[in-house]
Amino acid sequence: MILGLTGAIGCGKSTACAYFVKKKWRLFDADKSCHDLYADPASPLCREIRKEWGDGCFSPDGSVDRKALAQQLFASKEEMAKLTAMLYPALFGKMEEEIAQARQDHAHLLCEVPLLFECGTEKYFDKTAVVWCSRELRHERLCRFRNFTPEEIAGREARQWSAEKKLEAADVAFINNGGAEFLYRQIDDFIKEFHI
Repeated sequence: MILGLTGAIGCGKSTACAYFVKKKWRLFDADKSCHDLYADPASPLCREIRKEWGDGCFSPDGSVDRKALAQQLFASKEEMAKLTAMLYPALFGKMEEEIAQARQDHAHLLCEVPLLFECGTEKYFDKTAVVWCSRELRHERLCRFRNFTPEEIAGREARQWSAEKKLEAADVAFINNGGAEFLYRQIDDFIKEFHI
């Protein structure tokens, strides 16, 4: 099975992914792949970013300074659209390669894509899943464990579908209001239900 996984920021996607990996699933992490693309100064993506936004978006080692880039782009939907038009072909090309390899190997693959529905990538997957938890719990986790400010959380959430909209769109929901063991039991049930 090729399963696409999403969820709002702070809902526990990483915890779910780690458990799927423990269950011998392969993992494609879209965020990590983005970071890898930004880290390669020789990549076509880095060259396009430098040409469009200049040297101020780069670290001394030639990799993209994501914080500097974000400061330039996030205030403008038009500029963000330019970046996604550069980034998505490279990112989803890598994902397509992982999916093709998993199908060839008859392996189960979990693709963690934070903007899965927003990007229209659901077509790649046999099923889509969402990790969901209450807004209060997500915000508490983000402030306590990741040192986010309320303003940073609001900024991130403004660029994504709401947790509830993702929940409605997904084929499968993993509810993460009850701790890790509760989440793991739901994943085990999902795996058993589909005889995976």
